[in-house]
Amino acid sequence: MTAASNGRRPVAVTGVLMALTLVACTPDQENDTMTPEQSRQKLISEIITVIQAMAPGARVDSSVEDRDLPCGGLAGAEYTSVHSYVVVTGSAGIGGTETDVMAKTRTPLEQKGWKITRNRKSGETSRFSVDKPGTGSGVLLVSPEDIVFNGETLCVDNPDR
Repeated sequence: MTAASNGRRPVAVTGVLMALTLVACTPDQENDTMTPEQSRQKLISEIITVIQAMAPGARVDSSVEDRDLPCGGLAGAEYTSVHSYVVVTGSAGIGGTETDVMAKTRTPLEQKGWKITRNRKSGETSRFSVDKPGTGSGVLLVSPEDIVFNGETLCVDNPDR
């Protein structure tokens, strides 16, 4: 008796479809009340606040690298929901020992509600994977020269669909 003839295939297909649906928009990474522009501005303003707390007086610039990419539907490939990628850069960095950099980075992030999910150091650059429910996620790169955030907004409903 084969799996298809004993009824297992539909169960397996259903399991795969459920897993793909979960990948499309995971909890804390979607928000049905914000527009795509509001989601971008929320993430950018949150990170600007963090960078300014880390390096007071730093000039901060931001840009939207990719706008309104699909994240809705099965496997996140439909434009019913969209997200964007942003870059925020601070003109001043943080130097010192690894402990100094960690303290100067962790405190402002945690005070603003961000969670550090992973951190590592490569040469003089420390990398912090961060996320904040209702805001977005990304990687914060901290070096003696500058601070760079590469992030992803929440998956929000596409008002054009």
